[in-house]
Amino acid sequence: MPTPVLRLGILGATNAVQATYLPVLQSLKTHYTLTAIYDPNAEIATQCQSRFDITHSTTVVEDVLCHEEVDVILNLLPMEYHEQYTVTALEAGKDVMVEVPLTMSISSMRRIREAIKNGKTSRSLNGVTQTDGPKVFVGCARRYAPCFTEVFKKELATMGRVYYARCRHIAGPMNNVVTPTLKDITHMKSHNNPEQFRVLLEDVFGSEEDLTPDRIAFCRYLGMLGCHDLSVMRESLGLPDAVSNVAITDPFYSAIFHYTNSAEYDGHPFTLLWEAGVDALPRCDAHLTVYGAHKTLSVEYDFPRPGEKISTGTYVRVVVEEADGTTEMDNVNGNQINETENAVALPRVKRTETVSTCDEAYEREFMALHSYLVGGGSAAKTSTEDAVMDLRLLLMIFDHYNRQCGTIRTPLG
Repeated sequence: MPTPVLRLGILGATNAVQATYLPVLQSLKTHYTLTAIYDPNAEIATQCQSRFDITHSTTVVEDVLCHEEVDVILNLLPMEYHEQYTVTALEAGKDVMVEVPLTMSISSMRRIREAIKNGKTSRSLNGVTQTDGPKVFVGCARRYAPCFTEVFKKELATMGRVYYARCRHIAGPMNNVVTPTLKDITHMKSHNNPEQFRVLLEDVFGSEEDLTPDRIAFCRYLGMLGCHDLSVMRESLGLPDAVSNVAITDPFYSAIFHYTNSAEYDGHPFTLLWEAGVDALPRCDAHLTVYGAHKTLSVEYDFPRPGEKISTGTYVRVVVEEADGTTEMDNVNGNQINETENAVALPRVKRTETVSTCDEAYEREFMALHSYLVGGGSAAKTSTEDAVMDLRLLLMIFDHYNRQCGTIRTPLG
């Protein structure tokens, strides 16, 4: 039986979508066809239609959400549009992929899950009509990179006691390295809705008076970049036991998380330092590093910045450093000392690297999406149930920051 081809409706044609998502999807012709694309800018929507051989383009979002020839909606719009258009798509019987975070609000999460429960899907694939309920897949390509799933997680499982961990993402300019033009700025603003974003955050924090500039800036960062790193951290190490500090010095943010090793390793505690932010240097300094007694394990992400093409040498790399049990002689001024009495035994470090391309991470993610939607009930690790765990982590962070600020109210009520 031939592979079912899913018809995609894409919401948003930002630089990141054009540079990353559309080229990868266009290469997966045996699994996907690009049926429709929406963007508020008619010129950009038309350009994408022509460039990526998309059947339809529109400036009316409902034209994609309710298009009868669309099976799956890719909701790639800012976070304030996640619930609204995801629920509309589910009610129209469409499956949905939406970028992490699915939402930051408990009530919003409940409405999305209710829409999944009540939605009806009816589509014909290879002549077979499917009538199961619609599904939501949460995109986080970092968690699908082959070297992360096949090397990092396996090494971590055999590492033993964890003593310390660090998660970092210091990103370059959010736009291109060059100064954006007025046209670029207008396009970026057309995708953001400050008022709708404030309504979402009021739901998170309880009232408008709690929406300080720091909270707004922090949540906007989490909605764009920050949750990708936190989601990788959570899959690797689980939910922390507690948060002891949150620092917001926009555009830089940090937090300290407290974990406990499993009973197998005597339940020893360890801490993880998370640090993130945006500056003007054109690079991506993103990694999760875990320190054990005899091994240090890192997964490093050199993902493209918004607007940067995915084919410019970006990668995911796993680095394993461990003592190999042998020693080497000390050297003085570049000359090896041969006298036995002066010999100094130095432990040697065995370093191994495994690299995946950025393309492979996105391809694996979209293949997992396809398998989840048409694979006869196959599970997806980034489903709404997984998104609930991301939400729990965010609420832990917000709750502690509220307490630091002397606020009695917490996002948990």
